[in-house]
Amino acid sequence: MTSVVTWYDVLGVLPDATTEDIRAAWQARRTALAPDVLAGAPPAVLAAADRAVRSVDEAGRVLGDPAARAAYDADSGVSRPGEGLVQPGSGPTGPDITLGERWTTANEEALQDPVRPSHVVAPDVSGLFYRACMEVAGRAGLHVAPVALTARPMPVEGLVVAQTPAPGHRVHADSTLTVQVWHPAEMDR
Repeated sequence: MTSVVTWYDVLGVLPDATTEDIRAAWQARRTALAPDVLAGAPPAVLAAADRAVRSVDEAGRVLGDPAARAAYDADSGVSRPGEGLVQPGSGPTGPDITLGERWTTANEEALQDPVRPSHVVAPDVSGLFYRACMEVAGRAGLHVAPVALTARPMPVEGLVVAQTPAPGHRVHADSTLTVQVWHPAEMDR
């Protein structure tokens, strides 16, 4: 894919989501970003929410239109004509194999995935919801350490407001991406 973050990530749906699923996800994201939910939030949260609204609306526009979605899927590598996903159970099966006593650490290192780089570029996850952040960071080979910004959050998915390391920095694969996550505060009853 050309980008680590997809419109599917922004809406929190899988590429095989139906049009109805996409509309429902778009509506849920817009509801979570409504002005009344964001009332009284700090400026950094409002900036992240503004970015999120723009992304959610664009994701809804692209994925909600079948022609635009098909073009996006082809351009981004989500779908490839003539190819499909590997069917469950079609990979190696059977008991674990033992490599023997003479197997060394050097042998194990030689088997490391040659496609996986030792360094990656930190993706920009600000303005994404937390689950999408986790998905994107995982694809980049990073671990996520959340820092909650809300003392008494509502039980809803949080919005990523900031991150360390900053987007675009090269980091070692398997590094930790620390993200600040904001949730609407639970109202006193």
